[in-house]
Amino acid sequence: MASLTIDKLTKSFGSVEVLKGIDLEIEDGGFLVLVGPSGCGKSTLLNCIAGLEKTTSGEIRIGDRNVEGLHPSKRDIAMVFQSYALYPNMTVRGNISFGMEIRGIDKDEQQKAIDEVADMLQINELLDRKPSQLSGGQRQRVAMGRALVRHPQVFLFDEPLSNLDAKLRVDMRTEIKRLHSRMGTTIVYVTHDQIEALTLATKIAVLQDGYLQQAGSPDEIYNNPVNIFVADFMGSPSMNLIDSTLVERDGQLEIQIAGHGGSSISLPAPDTPDMRAHLNGPVVFGIRPEAMTDPDGADRTSPHIETRDCFIEVSQPAGSDTFALTPLGGKECIARFRADAKIELGAFTPISFNMTKAVFFDPQTTNRIR
Repeated sequence: MASLTIDKLTKSFGSVEVLKGIDLEIEDGGFLVLVGPSGCGKSTLLNCIAGLEKTTSGEIRIGDRNVEGLHPSKRDIAMVFQSYALYPNMTVRGNISFGMEIRGIDKDEQQKAIDEVADMLQINELLDRKPSQLSGGQRQRVAMGRALVRHPQVFLFDEPLSNLDAKLRVDMRTEIKRLHSRMGTTIVYVTHDQIEALTLATKIAVLQDGYLQQAGSPDEIYNNPVNIFVADFMGSPSMNLIDSTLVERDGQLEIQIAGHGGSSISLPAPDTPDMRAHLNGPVVFGIRPEAMTDPDGADRTSPHIETRDCFIEVSQPAGSDTFALTPLGGKECIARFRADAKIELGAFTPISFNMTKAVFFDPQTTNRIR
């Protein structure tokens, strides 16, 4: 395995710049997930790493080797596609061994490699079947097996689970996570599913319009987003982003938020120089649904819980949780209550805000206020 470094990478198609100065690094054995909305450039970046697209400028290094200009076959990478890309006229065994045959690996070594990946992916009983006889999940396992026998330095996955149904996606996420843990492989993985990203990654890179918005651990991306886009994109349900006004009362900073029917609530705000620069002006208050909950469900370890009465318009039971919708700052905000919490619709109900999880943004620049 090897580390992967991307330095000041740009890619243009004619006059359209698709990737704009991407700087990224993933350590040897890391699992980098590229996420972002459709058209953000994540698949183009993966194709540049693979050598399927020629970069306009910048550098890509696998280990200590600059692979710019190298043919894909010379980069020591293996790619698993969304479409599986299996040879329909070959058996599973033939699909897995085809690349080894091309490279002239002897039959005994081929068989050993096939047995190893078949055991690992639990596809032993499928080896003599053809792709048309397999389910989507089985085809994806075969595509992964074909990549694994190559023992490349870097694995590239291009939305490999998007064709699977919801339950199978969860199962295959587990398989990929287990595979990475067992083999210590370096993986770059593209998905539009941010839950998939949070589940699998050791590092997430969030792209928008060809720019890298933020790169960090799943915890950093989820709990410390650098701007409103990252805060809104990551998480399901997404972060509540509430318009508020920053004021000072008795020497303490606080935010004032409009509620239902002319009501309002105030919550304490951190007293920092950057926050004070927004005094008496608008700030965007960001808080995850799980940090807005019923008082009995609030985090007992948090030193900073603030409980306020908020008007509940709608409740949505979701098995282990109940989501309650409350109007704050002119928006429908989501609070995550325990399943058995008592919620009275059309009435003011106590909601506990875990302010240790709160973040604040400048509405003009959309950047985080520190």
